[in-house]
Amino acid sequence: MGNMNTSLDKPNGAADAAKESVVDNSNKVTAPIEDNDLDKEYIDERFVTISPVHNYSNYRRVNMKVLGHKKETIGSSIRSTQILSSNAEEVNTYFPALIGISPSNPDFITRVKAWLSNIQFTVNEEEVRLNTTFIYNKKSDYLSVQAKEDKINADYDKVDRANTAKLKEALRRKIDALNTLESSKFRLGHPQNIEQYLMYRHCLLYNDVAKDTAFINSDPTIRFYIKDEAKEAEKQKKLVKQKEKAMRNFVELNGTDAKFNAVFVQIAMQRNDNLADALLKGRDEKVAIMIDFVNSNPDKFNKLVEDKTIELKAFIETLITRGELVRSEYNQQISTADGTFIGSNMNQAIAWFENPENKDVRTAFENKLKLI
Repeated sequence: MGNMNTSLDKPNGAADAAKESVVDNSNKVTAPIEDNDLDKEYIDERFVTISPVHNYSNYRRVNMKVLGHKKETIGSSIRSTQILSSNAEEVNTYFPALIGISPSNPDFITRVKAWLSNIQFTVNEEEVRLNTTFIYNKKSDYLSVQAKEDKINADYDKVDRANTAKLKEALRRKIDALNTLESSKFRLGHPQNIEQYLMYRHCLLYNDVAKDTAFINSDPTIRFYIKDEAKEAEKQKKLVKQKEKAMRNFVELNGTDAKFNAVFVQIAMQRNDNLADALLKGRDEKVAIMIDFVNSNPDKFNKLVEDKTIELKAFIETLITRGELVRSEYNQQISTADGTFIGSNMNQAIAWFENPENKDVRTAFENKLKLI
């Protein structure tokens, strides 16, 4: 009872449940949307790929031929069972076909939970593909859901990936939002393969499956990951464009000393370098550092180059480094060495220096830096 008998594109054609893995939307096929087709049926073709994390011991690696590949199993989870069985309308829509009894049967919810509690399938070296294709009654419904999904992903992409704690919290919010969105789709159509679609939903909630590759090496409990190859392919396209733009910006920047130095100061700040030491480096060293930053962070480099206040920001940071200005240890407040308030943060400090009333003070600071 509760075991699945559906093919997951594995040689034996069997797969009972899934462990957290990689979502692969690289195979997503989206047909052109015509306004006069908005009321017609629309098939959103998608596949997710569940992949194992290869974290073998040295002993197993050496003896792989004898021991064989490690078998990992995706099983059930209390959290997933509780969440997937909590939406009565969705459960009543999907599960009669899976368990063979109607929602009016007294044993219905018990059988549903038993089905979810018996989820189990093995993921070996090969990736397992799950068909998550959804057939919408209307294209307009698809567009509405896709817009919401894009917003959820965009909000997550805004989070600083260098801050693991914030990224983890943001991922939790993203998963909750995606699950809420998915749990509303039953009113708009139906999955092409209900069993595999529910396996994807289970993997989305399963803790052993990484929904972001950033957590694979930081969490030892992760055994699987979800790859969204369509999204990654789109990111790569954008990255190539950003790199091309960054290369053009670098060539132009390298011919202007003032802006070059201003951008270098901000790069040093973003790298957490000691700015006093960084300012002492020769031109060749600065160029090398900037080229490395261009290659690793082309999007950030382009933003720096396009920042109209970049030179003033660098001027203020240099004054802080030289001791002419002081940034509070406990907040972003900036003041002069004698305590005169400049601004609560960098933006306010910029406004202070741009104020014509402070022109004489700014000129005095500029002359001091020229003497250093």
